[in-house]
Amino acid sequence: MARARLHPHPRTAALPAGAALRRGAASLVVVMILFFVITLVAAYTSRNLLFEQRTSANQYRATLAFEAADAGMEWAIARLNEGRMNNDCTELAPAAAVATPPQDSFRERYLDPNPATGAIGVRLQTTAPTVERRAGCVFNGTNWVCDCPADGNPAPTVTTTGNGPFPAFWVRFLSTQLGTPQRPGVIRIQVNACTRADASCLDFNRQAQSGDGLATVWSMVALRKGVPTAPAAALTVRGTLAFGGNTYTVTNADPVSGGTTIHGGGAVTPSVNTVLRTVPGSPGALSFVQNDPELALPNLAITPATPANNGDNRMFNSVFGTWPATYYAQPALSVVDCAANCAAADVNAVALRKPGHALRVNGPAGCRLRIDAPIGTAAAPVLLVSDCTVEFDSTAPTIYGLVYSRAALWELEGGSGTIRGAAVAERNFAFDNDNPSIIYDRDVMLRLQTFVGSYARIAGSWRDFQPGVNP
Repeated sequence: MARARLHPHPRTAALPAGAALRRGAASLVVVMILFFVITLVAAYTSRNLLFEQRTSANQYRATLAFEAADAGMEWAIARLNEGRMNNDCTELAPAAAVATPPQDSFRERYLDPNPATGAIGVRLQTTAPTVERRAGCVFNGTNWVCDCPADGNPAPTVTTTGNGPFPAFWVRFLSTQLGTPQRPGVIRIQVNACTRADASCLDFNRQAQSGDGLATVWSMVALRKGVPTAPAAALTVRGTLAFGGNTYTVTNADPVSGGTTIHGGGAVTPSVNTVLRTVPGSPGALSFVQNDPELALPNLAITPATPANNGDNRMFNSVFGTWPATYYAQPALSVVDCAANCAAADVNAVALRKPGHALRVNGPAGCRLRIDAPIGTAAAPVLLVSDCTVEFDSTAPTIYGLVYSRAALWELEGGSGTIRGAAVAERNFAFDNDNPSIIYDRDVMLRLQTFVGSYARIAGSWRDFQPGVNP
């Protein structure tokens, strides 16, 4: 049997010896080049990924610090409008006792208003270095924990939960306004924030730290005065004014206000026993103004109806610069409940806890606020907006401040008490019994305008950068 013969493939037969081995080496080189290119592409992609991760982490830290700083600004403004506080910056609970001497409010601890000029200064630390007092908070993973020291840096006692980060902020107040004269009633707030609670990162002369998220925000805040413009007269009455047969004394010896004792929207006919005292050298009989059409403020018929339709509201607006509903909604206003009549102790209890607050005496028609003890002092007068008629007990207490009565008829009677500051009747007024007195006190009114009211941010003043090292 013949054996089959194998013949080489024509192309293989045509290749010289070793050609197949060289083709395999060339293929290996091409594959290695492709692997190298793929490795470069992968490395470049990984580099971009790492860059994006680092950028995201930086953005996260920067955003965290910025939000903490902005929250610190809102926190500071809110604290300015609260009452007396604990050292952890929380407001005293309603049932908590007020110490002797009483605890500071936030504004008392950090601000130093000047009644003579209206400028708001800042309180300095008593220990070196004598810089502005500072407050601060730290996020512990669940809540913010704060510290409001009179001296030294804020040092909240914090027990953290979780892995963090735990941002923090410090707050300070500055009276200087970028080299311009200090404007009355205006103060600047600076907040520094950091992604960790470290003094070197939070200090106002800090240097940037590696890996920290830093932020600074600034804003101007102004005191919305409880009484923007002081009344010009010791007693202002929009409606009717009646005098009884006893001796009543109304005094305004302040030449700046013009010495007006009584300003009436209706007729003013003092009784023979009424004593009107004005600036030296001027007769008391010429010290009152009556039938002033600008003060009568009748009801209007505007369509659609507005708060201005009501003459009582217009009178309120002329004194306080806003409508009653808006005024009552301000943060630095506290309410004295007079649903079943009330006394000086009820007012003093609220005034003691809420320094700098306007006080609304809230009660039904016909309610009475019976003054049987002193209210306020010359250094800390009160602003009373009373739904009730205000009367004195049989003693001789003094109210230091402005009393604004919204009662249909304010009957000032009882004892020989004194209102030292000014008095305003939104509707009608009557001197009834005994011998009460009203004395215009310019210093008391200036203190009310400097200390009493709500702090609010000035529109357009917010900045998220530091204007200068020593602004």
